[in-house]
Amino acid sequence: MTDWGDVITRTRGLASHLLRDEQVRALCDAQGIGALGAQLSTLGIVHAPATGVPYDAASLEENVRRRAAARLRVLASWAGERVEQLAPLLDDEDRRSVRTLVRGAVAGATPESRLAGLIPTTSLPLRALQQLATAGDVATVGAHLLTWHHPFATAVAEEAQRQHLDLFRLEVALTRVFATRAQITAGGDAAMRRFVERMIDIENLWSVLILADQHADLDPAHVFVPGGTVLCVDDLAAAQTAGSRFDMAERLGARVAHTPLAAALNATSRSAEDAALRALEQEFRALARTAPLSLAPVVHFVLRQRIELQALMRVTWSVAMHVPPAVIAGALGVAA
Repeated sequence: MTDWGDVITRTRGLASHLLRDEQVRALCDAQGIGALGAQLSTLGIVHAPATGVPYDAASLEENVRRRAAARLRVLASWAGERVEQLAPLLDDEDRRSVRTLVRGAVAGATPESRLAGLIPTTSLPLRALQQLATAGDVATVGAHLLTWHHPFATAVAEEAQRQHLDLFRLEVALTRVFATRAQITAGGDAAMRRFVERMIDIENLWSVLILADQHADLDPAHVFVPGGTVLCVDDLAAAQTAGSRFDMAERLGARVAHTPLAAALNATSRSAEDAALRALEQEFRALARTAPLSLAPVVHFVLRQRIELQALMRVTWSVAMHVPPAVIAGALGVAA
């Protein structure tokens, strides 16, 4: 078993700089982008602009994403020769980024909106994400990834060549690549294996819900991604004949209890993805206490940073659109 004591100690120190709920709540009260920028600067999250240059939402977002990327680089540097064992965390960020960028290309979204919330990594730095965000179609996204020899390149390029691009099929292919790589690199650390298993189970859950809603005529074996511990291929087959996602929630309720999948399945006020992320963070918070010498504290930090980034993005753009502070705080779950 690899000794992670040095990285864990440093990560706990880095985690102390993450925002607390009361700090996020204070940001929700900002009276305009200028005031928000000043608050973020005081907290050390963004740099003060040049003299005479006002803050704007886009520059604040870019600063926040750069800060998140810098933290991942610091983690990787601390790991040194052990960095390969952190690959599932970095691959998952890349998978989420590629998925978002592909969705943006299909929707014809603006480059700025495609980049929202994405965290640059060593294999997809900010410049690469910006280039992918300007791609006119999925084929161009795939071509760039192929040029860079990125692990997800083939999955994107092959789907882009089909006469009728299927986003669902493409996203399953991305998850399959992630799962294959992550199950190898997770190694002997039980906490990292748990993270990989949970991510695979969550992605299989999205497939279950899509099939329950759309009753798509697909071979469940082609949609199911092996490697999780909660869902099985029979659940996808059942979803095709279920009346609705509510029927599937009833079928899966007992099995997903006490896992992040339960939060995703029963999400009400928050989106299912937000609920799953919050529940996953809580699970690894507990695991970091019971297995403090495993990679659980590192996984927990990465999940907390993901939540913080999402919160800062929503605060920034909500303040820019003059959304009432109470509404922002309520949406983020930090209302007093």
